Amino acid sequence: MITTFLSHTTRRLLRSSSAGKELATKVTLGIIMLIVAGYTLALGFSLKTIFVDVLKQNNPVGFLNGLLFYFFLTGFVMRYFLQSLPVLDAQPYLHLPIARSRIVHFLLGRSLVHIANVFIFLLFTPFAMTVIAKAYGVSHAWVWLLSVWLISLLNHFVITLFKKKLDDNIWGLITLIAVFGTLSAADYFGWFKLSSVSQTFFDATLVGYTTIAVLVLLVLSCYVITYRFFLHGMYPEELSAQQGQSFHSANWAFLQNFGLTGEWIGVEIKLIVRHKRTRQLLFMNLIFLFYGLIFYNNPKFQTSFGMPLFLGIFITGIFAINYGQFLYSWQAGHFDFTLTQPISLTQFVESKYWLLASFTVLNFLLNIPYVYFGWNILMIHLAGALFNMGVNIFILMNMAMWEPKKIDLSRSGMFNHQGVGAAQWLMSIPILISPFVFYLPLSLLGYPEGGILAVGTAGLIGIIFRKKLIEFTVRRLSEKRLLIAANFRKD
Repeated sequence: MITTFLSHTTRRLLRSSSAGKELATKVTLGIIMLIVAGYTLALGFSLKTIFVDVLKQNNPVGFLNGLLFYFFLTGFVMRYFLQSLPVLDAQPYLHLPIARSRIVHFLLGRSLVHIANVFIFLLFTPFAMTVIAKAYGVSHAWVWLLSVWLISLLNHFVITLFKKKLDDNIWGLITLIAVFGTLSAADYFGWFKLSSVSQTFFDATLVGYTTIAVLVLLVLSCYVITYRFFLHGMYPEELSAQQGQSFHSANWAFLQNFGLTGEWIGVEIKLIVRHKRTRQLLFMNLIFLFYGLIFYNNPKFQTSFGMPLFLGIFITGIFAINYGQFLYSWQAGHFDFTLTQPISLTQFVESKYWLLASFTVLNFLLNIPYVYFGWNILMIHLAGALFNMGVNIFILMNMAMWEPKKIDLSRSGMFNHQGVGAAQWLMSIPILISPFVFYLPLSLLGYPEGGILAVGTAGLIGIIFRKKLIEFTVRRLSEKRLLIAANFRKD
């Protein structure tokens, strides 16, 4: 039965209607993965040199053991965005005389073949076999390496359960923030040091076998819990109900006060909150609002201007960047219908501008607490928000017309490269570089404050003359609308 499942999986990939169209993307990603695997292996062989020669650590094993919990916490966040659920693949088999237990075991086993679980060995095997084996013996080196791998599996099953229960749920995001906030507070206020707990735990794997036995029991327990949880929900009617659930949104009646433009903004907001891939952009937007905390805790960044300007552009514009790069692709399934509606292209473009501008303003307001690190940070973020609204949004709206590709909104956004083309790879370059065109000349002359003022002024000028910029965007869209519609029909 396992070979049958594997055969069906392979055929589905090869016979997929999008297999040929996405071949170039898959080949490119495969090459990138091989390069990353090579660098990871090289890093594994270099860990001792980095710890001893660069970081001046006399005990590289203890130092690495102290970092491992931080490593897995970071891996937990990455898995949350990158790890997908395999359960819906089972639906075609549920009406057949096949035991559901076999289907669940196969899906859970296949899900373990994950890049994160493989890279654990590439990164830590060289260190274990050279440094730990020399100091503690080969058997304890293998126990340590197996412990690291088992915690990676624990991460895998916990994320699977977490996403199954709390994915696309605001409580999931709140839970993540609460857990990581508590750990950060404990480390900051000295309640306990996570590095000390991590070092104590992994040091125990080097002197005995109790820890490895506990980890094996934990992994088996997580597997059984995950297995039972998925098994109980694996019925055709259950999966159909899950797929058929819609995300109910408000009527957004107040937007009707702004005429057809407001109504189209309401339609697009409903599109965002009713589909999984676009909802994930909202959750990512909330998470990246805390991105500045990584840098602003360092006093060096509180008094500089270059890095805060980059953060101001990035944080206030993160939703506009993520959503705007596929600005027309989100409506690919009904783009022809949109063109036939009683709305002018000007109103259509204006609705998209005000949608992106509104999220930019909202992000700036939510980032006002960064004033804690200094009023200059708030002013830089304000300049970044103005620049996004006056310049970058128009760059996005025009570059998004560069051969946009169709996007299936019913598919998840994780490991989903549908709609990604050359424009999406290149679009971030002018978005992040353009403000420095105004900032650097004055900064190099010794007037960084003047550079920030120039960035904000450029954005303000763009906002003032937005009607001209919208007219320019409308003319380009008018020229390309039929070609864009034809591209969507081809995909």
